[in-house]
Amino acid sequence: MSMEPLKIPFWMGAGHLKKYADFLLVWFQLVTQWLTFPLNIFDIDTTSIRIVDLFAWERDINRINAEPEWLYRKRVKYAYQNARDSGSLAGLKLIWARMELGELEINENVIGREWDVIQLEIEDQTLADHPELLNIIIEKYGLACRRYEWVSIYTLKLNIRVQDFGNTEQNIFAKL
Repeated sequence: MSMEPLKIPFWMGAGHLKKYADFLLVWFQLVTQWLTFPLNIFDIDTTSIRIVDLFAWERDINRINAEPEWLYRKRVKYAYQNARDSGSLAGLKLIWARMELGELEINENVIGREWDVIQLEIEDQTLADHPELLNIIIEKYGLACRRYEWVSIYTLKLNIRVQDFGNTEQNIFAKL
């Protein structure tokens, strides 16, 4: 937070009085930093990663190998909400949306499969980027006594050109 410089009348804006005004400006900026420090330290999005590690320990979150920092911060930030929403399919969708992992489609009671299998349709890039995280989400926040099956969806952009096509056909038979 920056403060505006003190405006001193022009006849006092030089010498020791100017130095004193500059000192007061720096002093109040320092005091402002001291007073806002406790407020800024609890903002997981902006605080130091070491402080985030302390919050993660408190909330029983372990960092995954090669996990991006933004995703780790989100998992720590939303740990309480994720724990509250765990155990239901609607809660699993909310957790998925908080982590910003893309689209999730849940298929329950799939024909030809056992009753306890739930298919989770996700984008193939999400499955490739975060395989360990997906297992942790199911382990911590999934339904008990259910088996989960990942189904990868690959979206392909396809351009189709529609055009009128006319054709005339004749069949001529000759017999001798």
